[in-house]
Parts: sequence; structure tokens; C-alpha cells
Amino acid sequence: MLFLEVPQDIKWRVVSADSAVDDPSAVLSPDELARMESFGHADRRRGFAFGRIAARSLLAERLDVAPVDVPLAVASDDGLFVEGHPIHVSISHAGHAAHGQSIAVIADRPIGVDLEEIVPRRDDLYRRILHPDEYSLLETLGLDHNEAQILLWSLKEAVLKGLRTGFRRSAQTVRLDDLSDGKGHAHMDDGPSWNLRYTRREDFWITLAFLD
Repeated sequence: MLFLEVPQDIKWRVVSADSAVDDPSAVLSPDELARMESFGHADRRRGFAFGRIAARSLLAERLDVAPVDVPLAVASDDGLFVEGHPIHVSISHAGHAAHGQSIAVIADRPIGVDLEEIVPRRDDLYRRILHPDEYSLLETLGLDHNEAQILLWSLKEAVLKGLRTGFRRSAQTVRLDDLSDGKGHAHMDDGPSWNLRYTRREDFWITLAFLD
């Protein structure tokens, strides 16, 4: 399992080159196919297709329809929603070429997912995302510096995706604590606490944020 003690309404799926469908047109909507083709880089097209395939396959099982018939749409804030159904959806992609993969999650509650490849990053990356009061997390996680700061980045991005703001909102306004054994919490002064889950899958961190 990717996540520990996740509520039953939360379902996830990872799609990579090994598990993707051969013909995206059999799964994606005409609008999604057009958007996919608009991307100039093959990695961007692949990531978009993998993410939508993952989300549509989950929703097809939930709604008992064919993946191509899932009424998945894009909201005004660029987040996804399911027309006529109170189901929350989040998607993330990371990696390049054959190494790339996407994850989608669906739930009956606000939720955000992030996928980050564990590759060398600049040593001071953490200064862009952590409040100074959080710097000690880099040591208490028991990971090397690069792995730790990528995990913390990913956890905050999962929360911001759950909020449907992305990095339009400063990551430093999200405060992480209680991180241990794949679990934790995130707090903000202007909102509720988020539950966190995280795990490593090969060379990727997978992080999840959800409300009670």
C-alpha cells in the first residue's frame, strides 16, 4: 500500500509507461486530447495523459461507466471536478521519458496529492518553502538533506493542491508538524488542519493531504 491508515473513501492509482493504455483516445475526452496535443514537449504530453488515465480509470470504477464517459472537467481555478458528483480529484506527475509516472486520487473530501522525483536539488531549496521555525524538520526526519527537503516540498504542495491554490499561495503559510512513520499534520492560521500521509516508491516521494 502507498498510504497508511487512509480512509476508505480515498482511492489512488499510479500510471506509468508499463501500465498506460496504448491509445489515449480510447480514454481521454476530445478536449483532453486537444490539450495534450497542444504541449510541445513529449514528457508534458505523456504526463498529462498518464494523469488523466489514472483519474478516469478510478472514477469509471466509482461511477460504473466507461473511462471515456466520466464527466471529468476543469474548474475556473484549474482544478478538476466531476460534473454532477461531489467527488474530489487530484493528480500529480513526475519523472522523464520512460521513467515518468503519474498518480491520481479521488475522495469524498478535499484532497491533494503530489509526486516528486528524488533527484539532486539545490541545497537551499528548503528556504523557499519552509518557515524558519520548520528548519529543524530537516534533521528530525532522519533522512539525508536532499531527500528531506524534497519530502517537505512535496507535503506542502499536496496541501496547496488540496486547497486548490497551488503555489499561488505561499508554501510558508502551511506549517508542518508531527511528521513520523509516514504520517503528519499541516496547519494554517486561516483554515483547518490537514492530515498528511507520505511514502517512498522507488525514486519518488508520494504525499497526500486530506481533511477529516
